[in-house]
Amino acid sequence: MRRLGMLLLVLGFAGFLIASAKRGGYESFEGVVRSTFSSEERGKKEFWENARWLSVGAGVIGLVLIVLPGKKSA
Repeated sequence: MRRLGMLLLVLGFAGFLIASAKRGGYESFEGVVRSTFSSEERGKKEFWENARWLSVGAGVIGLVLIVLPGKKSA
């Protein structure tokens, strides 16, 4: 379980960084204007926000699997 936890933690952290970088483009003035007037751009912004939260969730699950691993069967 610890291996799976490490994998989820690393993937969650990497996914969070990538999604945050992509979503950060919508925080500029140009990004705000584009996402205000274009439903396609608003959808992209929401996708990256959802990807950030999904990555955080995967990282938390990975952390739980590292800290509280399952008992080994005898």
